[in-house]
Amino acid sequence: MIKQVYAKLLLTTTIAIFLCLTACSGDFEYTGDNPELYSVAINSILGIHGYALSSWGPQRPTVRILEEDNYGRVMFLYSEDSYISPVSIVVMQKADEVYAYFYPHYNFFSDWFFFLEEDPDIESVAALKETNSWNQEMSDASEFVRVRIVRYPEPGPIADETLIEAFRSVFPGSPSRPNQITANNPFLRMDSYGRSVYLIFGPQWEYIDDEYVRTFVYVAILFQPDHSLDIDNGTLLITDLFNYQTDLRLFMEANGWDTPFYP
Repeated sequence: MIKQVYAKLLLTTTIAIFLCLTACSGDFEYTGDNPELYSVAINSILGIHGYALSSWGPQRPTVRILEEDNYGRVMFLYSEDSYISPVSIVVMQKADEVYAYFYPHYNFFSDWFFFLEEDPDIESVAALKETNSWNQEMSDASEFVRVRIVRYPEPGPIADETLIEAFRSVFPGSPSRPNQITANNPFLRMDSYGRSVYLIFGPQWEYIDDEYVRTFVYVAILFQPDHSLDIDNGTLLITDLFNYQTDLRLFMEANGWDTPFYP
């Protein structure tokens, strides 16, 4: 029953986001006290826009420190009510004046029970701490992803025309307009050689509770440094909007993430 309620909430939220995204365009600047945490979140969580969506424009997301360890790591909550990973617990390893650092792939988990205002899974928090070396001496920084500290979501390297073409390839026949398509492609991050990952989503019809309803399909896409997209190997269907970290890691590795590019 709870999952059915959540599914309906998610569908309603997704449709609202899909309809208002173009109205929410424009410059956004994070004005909170923790731009280093904000920067880690938007480079870690797939499908994050960097701001909360509303009918009156982009709003500041929730960034709240939960705990700090003895070596400067920070565990924090990030939420922008997105359609994927709507509320996440994230760990940042460290930050300096220019960069923030984190372990790739497993520095966060998402928990849909936040919708019901319940406490996060204690076991998941413990596992997150263990995976991120909580209260252990800081390891070699070469193990970390380093991202520049920003106060706004930076655009990815792929031109709008290429994103539109990719969307049409993944969702042939979709009625989505070009401005909707470009607004619906949150950029995750880029590797050292120019590969980039985005999330796209498109509509489909499903038979639910004895009626046809419009739902959405979510696909991660990976562009090579020359901005090419292999439609067979460079796309990943996201079937679990909360637990996709391992699938995404394997997908990125299979496409040569952080290895030299030889076209």
